Amino acid sequence: MELLRALKFFSLLLGVVLLTGCGGGSPVATDTLIYGRGGDANALDPIHTDIGESVKVIVNIFEPLVAYDTETVDLVPGVAESWETSEDGREWTFKLRPNVKFHDGTPLNAEAVVFTFERIIDADHPYVFNNIIPYYASYTEIEKVEAVDDLTVKFTLKQPQATFLSAVAMFSSGIVSPTAVKKYGADFTRHPVGTGPFKFEHWKPKQEILMSRFDDYWGEKAGVARLVMVPSEESSIRVTQLKRGEIHIADNLPPAEVDSLEKVPGIVIQSTPGINVGYLTMQTRKPPLDQPKVRQAIAMAIDRDRLIEVAYAGHAEKAKTMVPPTLWGHGENVPERPYDVKKAKALLEEAAQENGFKLPVKLELFVMDQPRPYMQQPRQTAIFIKDALEKIGFDIEIITNDIGQHFQRMTRGEHQLGLSGWSADIADPHNFLHTLLHSTNINEIGGNNLSQYKNEQVDELLDAAQFELEQDKRAELYEKAQMLIYEDSPVLPLVHVPVRIAERDIVEGYKLHPSSQTRLKTAKFAEP
Repeated sequence: MELLRALKFFSLLLGVVLLTGCGGGSPVATDTLIYGRGGDANALDPIHTDIGESVKVIVNIFEPLVAYDTETVDLVPGVAESWETSEDGREWTFKLRPNVKFHDGTPLNAEAVVFTFERIIDADHPYVFNNIIPYYASYTEIEKVEAVDDLTVKFTLKQPQATFLSAVAMFSSGIVSPTAVKKYGADFTRHPVGTGPFKFEHWKPKQEILMSRFDDYWGEKAGVARLVMVPSEESSIRVTQLKRGEIHIADNLPPAEVDSLEKVPGIVIQSTPGINVGYLTMQTRKPPLDQPKVRQAIAMAIDRDRLIEVAYAGHAEKAKTMVPPTLWGHGENVPERPYDVKKAKALLEEAAQENGFKLPVKLELFVMDQPRPYMQQPRQTAIFIKDALEKIGFDIEIITNDIGQHFQRMTRGEHQLGLSGWSADIADPHNFLHTLLHSTNINEIGGNNLSQYKNEQVDELLDAAQFELEQDKRAELYEKAQMLIYEDSPVLPLVHVPVRIAERDIVEGYKLHPSSQTRLKTAKFAEP
C-alpha cells in the first residue's frame, strides 16, 4: 500500500510530472529536477539543525562567506570575495561581493552578516527562537563581529584559531536575511530566505520541498528552473521511482541496490570517497557502560569485516578511528581494534565480577528509521550488532526512532547504546574529534558528544590542536588524543562509506562533492 500511495502522489505533482515511456524507458524531462531521498528535513534555519536531510536543502538556499571549491575541499570565496587576517591571527576582515541580493529582494550587506553570526553566538539574541544550536561550540572563540562599512565585516577572536575559516564555511554559517527572520519569527525555519541559487517556495512535510531558480543570483544561474526534494524512507520505493522516471536522482540506497541499478539502462551511478564515519556510541555515564572494560568488550565483540559484507555489500572501509583516512591527522599509529569473541566474553565477565553486576546485561540499542550516508541499512546494522553482543553476555533491545527523535533522545542521553555517524562539515580532524568527543559538546541543546565522554587529557589535547596553527603539530596532538580515545573506547568506529547516488542519464552537470554536500546548482538536463 505504501508503494501505491507514493506512486499516486507523484502522479499528482502539477508542473513536476514527467512523461514516461513503458518498461523503464528514459523519461522526457521537464525543467524540474526531482531528488529522491530517504527522509524529510526537520528544520531549514541553518543554525538550528545538523540533520543531513535538512542540510541538503540549506546548502542550495543559503550561502556562507567562504565556500568549498566545486570539486575539492579547498576553501574559496563565497559571498565574501576576499579576506585578510591580522598578524596576531585574532582579527579577520571580509570584503563582501557587491550587489548580492537575498531572495526577498533585500541586499546582503555587513549588517546581515553581523546579524547572522550574532544569532549563533549570543544566547540572548532576540531573534533566536529555539535553544538547539548544534554547532554553537564551533563559534565560541568569536569575541565580536562588526560592520566596518556596508561591504566590510570584521571578526575579532578571543585567540587565534586554526579552524576559524573552516567554521565560517560551514552550512550553519549561511547568511540569513534579517528582514525575513524578523518577519517570520519562529516560523523562519519553514520560510528560509538566503542568497543561494535556489529560493524556497514551499514545504509540505513528508511530501516535498519545492525550490525555484533564483533569477537575481549573483553568480552562474541554476541549470534547472525548479528543484523538488521528495522523501521516502523505503529504498525500494525510490528504486522503483527512479526506474520509472518519476525521480531523477536517488541517494542513500542500500549498496546492493545501487549495484543492481548500475545494470539498468538509462541509469548511471556516481561515487566518491566519503569523508564520514559510522559508529556505535556508548553512554559512558550509565552503568555498566561507565566501565572501560565493558566498552572494550563490546568493541571486540563486533566483526566489522562481516558487518561490511552484510549491511554494506562490501562497499565500506573498516574504521580504525573516528577520523576518516581521507583526512590528514586520522591516527595512522592507532592500533586496529581486534575482533575476538573469546577475549570479549572474558573481559565482560571480569568486569561483572569487579563491579558486582550480573550477566546477561540488558541494554537498549537506539537506531534511526531512515538511511544515512554512513549507514544505508540502519536496521540491518542494529540487528547484526545485537546478535554479536548477545553472544558475549548482553541482552539487547533495539529501540527505533524517527531520525529527528533519534538524535534528540541521544543528545539528551536517553540511550545506552546508539547507532550514529558523521559526515564532514569541514575537512579537518577537529570536525570529528572535537565535535563528537570533547566534553564541551555534552549538552541537551544539540551537543554531539553522544557518549557523554569526558577525559580532561583528551580535552586539553583537542583544545591545543584547535589553536595550534602549524598542521604538523596539530597532527601530533590529534594522534595522542586518538590513542587515549582508543583506550577509553567511548565509541566504536565502524565504517567509512563511499557516497554513491543513482541518477537518470538525462541529468548532466551534477557531481558528487567530497564533502557530501548536495549542491545542485550545476545540474541540468541533456538536450533531447
